[in-house]
Amino acid sequence: MRFARIASILALILLLLITGSIVLIAYNQPRVIAFVLASINRRTGVNIVPRSSSITFSNHLVVVLDEPEITAKGRPTIKLKTLRASVGYHSLLTQTGLPLYGLRALNPEVILPVESAETAAIPVPKPGAESVAAIREALQTLGRIAWRVEVIEATVRYADGHPLIEHLGVVAFHKRRNPGQWSLSFDTRISGGPVAGSNAAGKFTIDAFPQTPPVAFGRGQIWTWNVPLKHLEAQGIELVGGLQGHLKFSIKDDGSLIGAVQAGGADLTLKGQGLSTPIKLGDYTLQTALSFSNGLLAFNQLILKHVDRPLVSAETEVVEPFSLNPEIGVKVGGFRLDASGLKQKLLLVRRLPTEVEAMLKRLRPGAVSIGAVTLSASLDKIKTTPLKALRENLVVSAQIESAGFTLPEDLKLPSVEQLGAQLHFEKGVLTIAQGGAKLGNSSIHEVTARVDLANGVEGAKYEAGLAIDADLGDLSPAIFNAMQQYKLDWREHIQRVGGRIDIGATASGALSANNMTPPSDYRVVVTPKGAQVAVKGPPGPFHLSRGMVAITPDRIRFEDLMLAITGGDAVLNGAVSSFREGVEMHDLTLDLHQFPSDLWLSLLVDPSDLALHGPIGGRVILNTARKDPKVILPAGKLTLTKGDVQFNFLRAPIEVQGATVTMDRKTLVLSMPGSLLDKQPIDFTITVPDFRNPSLQIVAVVQKLNFEVMKFIRMPWSPSTTPVNFPLPSSGHIEARFGNLAAFEMSDIKTDFYRKPSGDWSVYNFSANAYSGTMKLDLIGRAQDNWVHLNGSMTDADPAPLFMLGGKIERSPLLGRMSIGADLWANTDTDFYNTMAGDVSLTVRDGTLDKFTLLSRLLSFIDIKNWLTAQIPDPRITGVPFKTLLADFRGSGGVFSTDNFILHGPVMDITATGSIRFSDSTLDMQVGMFPFDTVDWVLNKIPLIGERVGSGTGKLVAAYFQVQGPIGDPSITPKPITSVAEFVMKALGMPINIIRPHTIK
Repeated sequence: MRFARIASILALILLLLITGSIVLIAYNQPRVIAFVLASINRRTGVNIVPRSSSITFSNHLVVVLDEPEITAKGRPTIKLKTLRASVGYHSLLTQTGLPLYGLRALNPEVILPVESAETAAIPVPKPGAESVAAIREALQTLGRIAWRVEVIEATVRYADGHPLIEHLGVVAFHKRRNPGQWSLSFDTRISGGPVAGSNAAGKFTIDAFPQTPPVAFGRGQIWTWNVPLKHLEAQGIELVGGLQGHLKFSIKDDGSLIGAVQAGGADLTLKGQGLSTPIKLGDYTLQTALSFSNGLLAFNQLILKHVDRPLVSAETEVVEPFSLNPEIGVKVGGFRLDASGLKQKLLLVRRLPTEVEAMLKRLRPGAVSIGAVTLSASLDKIKTTPLKALRENLVVSAQIESAGFTLPEDLKLPSVEQLGAQLHFEKGVLTIAQGGAKLGNSSIHEVTARVDLANGVEGAKYEAGLAIDADLGDLSPAIFNAMQQYKLDWREHIQRVGGRIDIGATASGALSANNMTPPSDYRVVVTPKGAQVAVKGPPGPFHLSRGMVAITPDRIRFEDLMLAITGGDAVLNGAVSSFREGVEMHDLTLDLHQFPSDLWLSLLVDPSDLALHGPIGGRVILNTARKDPKVILPAGKLTLTKGDVQFNFLRAPIEVQGATVTMDRKTLVLSMPGSLLDKQPIDFTITVPDFRNPSLQIVAVVQKLNFEVMKFIRMPWSPSTTPVNFPLPSSGHIEARFGNLAAFEMSDIKTDFYRKPSGDWSVYNFSANAYSGTMKLDLIGRAQDNWVHLNGSMTDADPAPLFMLGGKIERSPLLGRMSIGADLWANTDTDFYNTMAGDVSLTVRDGTLDKFTLLSRLLSFIDIKNWLTAQIPDPRITGVPFKTLLADFRGSGGVFSTDNFILHGPVMDITATGSIRFSDSTLDMQVGMFPFDTVDWVLNKIPLIGERVGSGTGKLVAAYFQVQGPIGDPSITPKPITSVAEFVMKALGMPINIIRPHTIK
């Protein structure tokens, strides 16, 4: 009973106290509110100034502040519509009202101390013990204010009024049984910045006081959704769609954070003016493990998926993320790119560079598998020199699998298929290994390369190598195309190529971003495997069956390279090197066996200039002169066992029975002993004394030579022929036991000659026996106008065969022993007779002037029966005998004149003056005919001879005629004899004047 009374009394007292307190608080509302706000300001430094306030009594004392403004450190930070504080009666009486039971903010408006353009100036909290301590201190402060805090429909704005967050709701509370553990949650919509329109929510648990033993400072989750993709645009192409994400994390006492992130993109699409049509990418998800501390931000086990198919895995970290220049490291795991799919998407891009679009269209199906990709570089380097940062710090491995592409049409190459290679890029060095591909029927393999790109593409050093099993027939269009582009002269000779060759190549040099520069060092080894090359015309198809060709920058080396042609083969060894103006040869050795000479020589010499027929064998070693590499110095010997040689200046070939070509560096000798020319034996030798100053020396000894077998020799009056191409200076000596020029026959012929490249020529020291006489002759020809200068003589020849050479007469008009001296010029290219000029001297002894038309007509005008005796036959029948016939002719323009023609004989003397026109064979002469005693009388009148010589003669009987017209049918007119003495004296005085000039005038 006593306990019940005590309890009742205490309850009554408590009721009286509460009632009194309520009455007291109700009576002193302004003072109570001011007291509470002052307590908050005193404990937290936060000053709350309401427009109005009220108190409501229920389970707790509820203080309502209308439109309060909260300031911190004298600066307005938050404006609210209503701030509702629930105060416990007990705490009000014992602890000045704090902590509040609950604090609810309705429609608060938070104003950030920066403008929207200054968001970068907002400090980011650094993870660490200091940040954890600061958060704990803030929560402890909040714990001294209230047990529960609610924010309803809050907004956050920048100082310039631009919105950042709206519809923000926050609930934070801790419980009496565990006052240090706070639970927080929020839900909001972001209305400003690049992700405006997205939503976010979170839920956290934080320990405001350190625990023993230490536990996680906080843990929680954050959700985002409806995050729009904006401003992700490049070259008119924009990525659009929505993102969502989920972060689950825990924070340790040292401020480090670990967690897991899962994000996704829905309906991702590429669109914009840069695409002909939008590209739907679909749904993607990303998941990763997160760790964040003051010195490291890392994303581990990052996996990107398309729907449910993993695409790529990665890891990334940022070292010292809050420093001025953090170090960024990225490692991407393996993924695979499909060439066809990528090609189709890229071709939708508008305004692609023409060369890029053409390259994409040539791309064939294939894939690229990317292995590990790592990048580690400072943020400053990535921002300022991104390409350099990639070159120096990127490490990537890749595998090209079954790729292919077509090459540009102008290359004339088959498409590349089954392309595969391993690629590795590390610290600026790109390496390629195990590369290979198919190029039509050709196989490319063992492709390797190493390129140092640390300092960029320009000047980057590289090394590369490959091997090719090449099908020449498949590659022939490209080979011919390259020949055409480089304008190789021998392109027109090659008809087709075929067969296979093995090519091994290595190269090194420096790259150029703007120019295709050849490698500074390379080696290409070509091994034929039945290669075939067919040329148009000779030498026909030939085969490369074995051996090797090694090509380096300074030379091409041949090792046992076998060239096989129908009927023979050759083996090539040695080397050639190139210089600016030609090719330098180093012991280039060619071993020939039964090699068809007509086939290979046509590649070196025009067959119209020189043609060989027949198999040749032997060895030739070619070198070039050290002081002048343009000069070739051959050595060796070749033999043409049986065949023929056709020179362009001969009308018939020389048939050989063992011709040899001997070469001794500077000298070349072509010797053809025991050969046949026009079925006549001939020993023929051509010598080139010095290749440095090339010229030809020809020596020929022939049994019988028809001079017209040489194309450049013709009768002067015959039509001109096509000039012979003979570009080298030539000289030589010819001997013939017998010979002929047309019908003119000779024997014991010897002559020397030379011919200049300009075409000027000379035949000198010509000597021969002809028609019982001897000949000597010098000829000079000018190429510029085809004038010929002839200077020669014929001594004691029988003139009769000469008159009958043409075959038109059967009986010679002149008999005796004839000597002729001539110095003549004429043009052999226009009209020989009309251009002939010079001097001719004629002497005939002990002969007969046989009857012919002119002589017969002259004799018909005189009565010579009184002249005849039994010792002197009738000249009208047997002709006019004479002791001497002398005449000198001088002419020009084809007209030759004489004033000293004299025939002296036992029957009569004949003199003549006048001219002969050779172009039409016409005469215009004065002819005198004298009996022998008349001559004696005239001689008696010649001074120095005296009257004693002709003392028995006192009469002058003579015939004097004017002869004109064609030689074969002249017109003869008798002339008066009144002045014949003077004529006879001048005509017969010429021999005397020769002995003693000016004897007869």
